[in-house]
Amino acid sequence: MSAASPTHTLFLVPSANHAVQGERALLRAGLGCRLIPVPRDLSSQCGVCLRVRFADRGRTEEALTAAGTVVEAIHDVLMD
Repeated sequence: MSAASPTHTLFLVPSANHAVQGERALLRAGLGCRLIPVPRDLSSQCGVCLRVRFADRGRTEEALTAAGTVVEAIHDVLMD
């Protein structure tokens, strides 16, 4: 039995300020995103992360890099 394919990608950033900066950059690039709490199974630290559709992963990485947003980790996940 194969595992289900990821539906979203989570970009973990070092602070809420980075998350807001990243959200602004993605909106300017025409990419939809949501700020969500970091799932406990990914990090024990409190904070928020950027959630995007898995299909937008590559464009999101490019937009965040171009904006200078610091990304600590990237996780492809299955979410509703």
